[in-house]
Amino acid sequence: MALRMGKDSSSFASGPGGRGRSATLARAFRALPPAHREILTETVFRRRSVDQAADALGVPVAEVKIRVHQALHALRAALERPWPTAG
Repeated sequence: MALRMGKDSSSFASGPGGRGRSATLARAFRALPPAHREILTETVFRRRSVDQAADALGVPVAEVKIRVHQALHALRAALERPWPTAG
């Protein structure tokens, strides 16, 4: 089973303001706990299926699914959090 992020996920940084959105996403990702960054790296950035990520991490498939859900929830919360502005 492959993880799908949605049809618009590849164009997050495209269009007007794309760099700002990419920077915001990168900042939110870096703010996540290491375990959340690890699971998102395996499934999203390395484009591994849930089965492949489970093998790579040495955990059951069900655990990968739970971790991905938790990590995406945490990422969403981090993206909704107001960030201090430079100035």
